[in-house]
Amino acid sequence: MGEPFDISYVFEYLIKLLPTLRITLLIVASSILLGIVVGFLVALPRLYRIPVLQRFSQVYISFFRGTPVLIQLFLFYYGLPEILKLIDLDVSRVPVLYFVILTYSLHGGAYMAEAIRGAVTAVDRGQVEAAYSVGMTGYQAFSRIMLPQALA
Repeated sequence: MGEPFDISYVFEYLIKLLPTLRITLLIVASSILLGIVVGFLVALPRLYRIPVLQRFSQVYISFFRGTPVLIQLFLFYYGLPEILKLIDLDVSRVPVLYFVILTYSLHGGAYMAEAIRGAVTAVDRGQVEAAYSVGMTGYQAFSRIMLPQALA
């Protein structure tokens, strides 16, 4: 039946992994922050139905939500430099960390875009119309009425 679980292995490897905690937290924090920005920018064309940008955001979301992140890492680390070589841009000396952060940011941004779009569309349309009726601009209605409720 095998050997019983030994907790000492966990502590042994935890100590070995502690030096990499800083870089892991850097990747996570920067990917989340950039993913929120990307997600917001991708959600806007779908919310306001901008024809060409809406189609682009649908393809973007479909690609990044439909492919595994490991495949995306391979595509960005190996494929992007080859594509950029066609326009005489050499990114072969760029550290791997930037490709990892870029890939995770774009991957997270696709999920954030859907979450933001869903949250904003859940706000009652009557509240937005009431904001317009009291003289608010589109930006004011979005930032004062829709966004606080969507964030909640």
